[in-house]
Amino acid sequence: MGRPPLHDDARLKQDMVNCLWQLGFDAPISAVVESTGAKAASLYARFGSKKGMLLAALDAYAEEHLADLQRLLHGMPPGQARIRAVLEKAIECFDDPLHRGCFLVNGVLEANAGEPEFAERLRKHMGDIRTELSWALAETPGLSRVFSIEGAAWFLQAQIWGLKVMARLNPRRELGQRLVEQAMFALFGPEAVKDGPAGAAEGDAAATE
Repeated sequence: MGRPPLHDDARLKQDMVNCLWQLGFDAPISAVVESTGAKAASLYARFGSKKGMLLAALDAYAEEHLADLQRLLHGMPPGQARIRAVLEKAIECFDDPLHRGCFLVNGVLEANAGEPEFAERLRKHMGDIRTELSWALAETPGLSRVFSIEGAAWFLQAQIWGLKVMARLNPRRELGQRLVEQAMFALFGPEAVKDGPAGAAEGDAAATE
């Protein structure tokens, strides 16, 4: 089966994402060429530069990630279960046999985030995600009074980031679940934790292990 033609834009960008996700944002152009099957000259003509390729891959992943989040949030009624589902979705990264974490979060961690255009694009994508989390939290009863909606969205996003960074270390899935319970405890109190206050206590103990 042949490689996709360059005009197959969606598949081309997905191949770029897969390459950079596995090898990192500093992957050589030769690796991108091998992964996509496109000639280097064609890639430079399409994206202008290596940075252009990185930005295109980042945008493609972020748009798909945001669409997935929107489908999850709009597919459930308002409530704490919807916020739990967002957190538990992050644990799916633990099942990746390549332990790649999240392509978007990896972009924050890697050196390219120091480049102004790259950093601005990351801020935009993260802000778009936080906007979705904010309205979902605003519709959720029982939010702890220590949080504003904006503060809760930042906190929730930070918990998701943390889980996705942890995924690169190949942790046990049950550890991720306990961290989900801690996040739910912080946002909504002990009654939001599976098994109630006892589950919250177990999660607190696990954090000290």
